[in-house]
Amino acid sequence: MRIKTAAGWAALFVLALAAAMAGCGKKAEKDQDSAENFRVPDSLLTPIEGYGITIDDYHPVNGGVMANKDIELHYPASSIARFIVTTNFGVVFNARKKIEREIGRPFPGRIVIIGAKDLDEYRFLTRKEWWYYGVLQGDTLYCAPFDVMMKRFDVTSQRPVSEIALTQKMAQFALRNMSGDRMPLWMREAVASWIAGEKSILEVQAIEWGKELIGFNPPVEELDGYLRDASDRGTTRVSFFISYKMLENLLESHPMSAIMAFAGRLGEGADLDEASREIFGVDYATLIGTVRMKGEFMDYLGDALRDNSAPRGGN
Repeated sequence: MRIKTAAGWAALFVLALAAAMAGCGKKAEKDQDSAENFRVPDSLLTPIEGYGITIDDYHPVNGGVMANKDIELHYPASSIARFIVTTNFGVVFNARKKIEREIGRPFPGRIVIIGAKDLDEYRFLTRKEWWYYGVLQGDTLYCAPFDVMMKRFDVTSQRPVSEIALTQKMAQFALRNMSGDRMPLWMREAVASWIAGEKSILEVQAIEWGKELIGFNPPVEELDGYLRDASDRGTTRVSFFISYKMLENLLESHPMSAIMAFAGRLGEGADLDEASREIFGVDYATLIGTVRMKGEFMDYLGDALRDNSAPRGGN
């Protein structure tokens, strides 16, 4: 009788154990289903997954670097810089895609972008002031502090200056690459600003200096000099605007594709006159004579003069 009782208890124990295991299996399946149902969609995860990041390092003293095969972004050692690096890398990543689509590859190799820690460091690295976005040297762009540019907005386009500035500079990389660094500076700056959508900023900057720089409309050689030196805020900003207006005048008779072809011929070794005759039908001096502003730069500001109360970005 004891044997039968023991056997019965053993059978009951096996049945209970099997039932418990079955219950655990169902619970595990339910937990797995719940995990799948509540999984965060990829679209809500950090966009860093799509950037092809190969380097993502940070040092509390030396700062950090984030890079993929085309972009190497250096940022200073600060909690703010570390917090916003992914956003800034995304801006550069998207700017590069846009420029490669509209102009061509910005640079044969990887572009290095260095964001200054503060305006004092930026001034030391570039000899430029707060109002200038950044300086290109070879494969490297030295930028104003990213957090400073992110805080400033163009009220017309509702875009941060960081987006406009980095796109403008990326376009300049591509135009230098295409032309063998032989494109006239006024044209390179203007085309880069046109692609970056910087027009409203340039207009408001020019309005700021309307009274101080009455009659300012230098010959194109001097205009390039003002753009190259970028030492005086007023003459530099108005020179950017004048260059942009010259580009708009050129676009009235020739498409942007012709200007790209002009840059391409310069890159192939043609001089300014040869490339200008081939693409625009006239020598370079005649071309300049047809696109230069006639009269005061303030006369070309149009509707921008009606609403200039809000502060804008800077170059």
